[in-house]
Formats: sequence, C-alpha cells, structure tokens
Amino acid sequence: MAPGAPTAPDNTATPPADANGKLDYRNPAADAQIPVEADKRQPVTDDLQATVAELLELFHDSKQCHWNLRGPLYLPLHEKLQENADEYRKYADILAERVLQVGHPIDGRTAVVAATANLGDMPGGYLTDKQVLILMTERITTVAKRVRQRIDHQSKIDEVTSNQLQELSYALDKQVWQFRVHMQ
Repeated sequence: MAPGAPTAPDNTATPPADANGKLDYRNPAADAQIPVEADKRQPVTDDLQATVAELLELFHDSKQCHWNLRGPLYLPLHEKLQENADEYRKYADILAERVLQVGHPIDGRTAVVAATANLGDMPGGYLTDKQVLILMTERITTVAKRVRQRIDHQSKIDEVTSNQLQELSYALDKQVWQFRVHMQ
C-alpha cells in the first residue's frame, strides 16, 4: 500500500452508541470521501426525504386506486395507475440512494410517510374512474409543485440532486397531462 493511501475501515468492531442508545455506524474516514460539502448534506437530505415520502404515498395511493377502480375507463386507467406506481417506486429508490450517497440515512417507514407526505387521506372502497382521475391529478400536481420548489432550492446547493429532481419533475408533469387528457 502506498504511503498516505486511505485504509479500509474496520467494520468488525461494534460502533459506539449515541445519547439515544442508537449505534453510530458512521466512519469519519469514509465520510471525508463524500463529494458533497458537509454543510450542504442536510439540506439535500431534507428535500429528498420529503420527496421520497411523497413518492411512497403516491405509490400506495396509485395501488389503492388500481385495485378499487370501477367505470368505463377501467382498463386504460388500471394500466396507467400500475405504470405510475412503478415510476414512483423507481424514483423513490433513486432519491433514497442519493440521500445515502451524501452520508445520511433515509426513512421510508409507513408511519413517517403517513406523517410527512401531507397529501390528505385517500378514500377507501371502490372508486369511479372520474374520482380516480380527480384524486390522482390533484395529488400528483401537489407533489409536482413541491418538487419544482425543491429544484429551485437544490439548484443553489447541489446540481446533481437538482438534476435528479428535474427528471422526476418531467415524469410527474407527464403523468398529470396524461390524466388531464382523460378528463377533457
């Protein structure tokens, strides 16, 4: 090994616990290699944590509608809801991994999603195609607007995160347009 070369972390030792008794698995040597400046990591995490929670909520809402849909637009909406659910899961995973890349944990637990997504309750039971179009368009539009605000915020902090949010924004805008077409 070359002099001054980084050494592999010792992952065999039990890490120390913090004040709450949680084990601290952080490794200062590894954290020094994070390409995002330390003072920018928390704002990146905050924006992405909120977005991941919203995407997970949209995923669950899409599946709820997908399963309980009724009406003449059943087949195209059933398929579109599944397609959207797959996209929400994909983007949630991409953004969650970005949080990990900047050295923070992500929280996708259902209790956290329910408490932080702030999209309102999805009705239970059967839903008409018209109800689904209105409900999902409103929900996706709400998230799309929030994502645009986060893009603006991240453009001043971290371009990579801003770019990832821009890709999501395009996908959400497309989904809103595709639902809107069914309502015209």
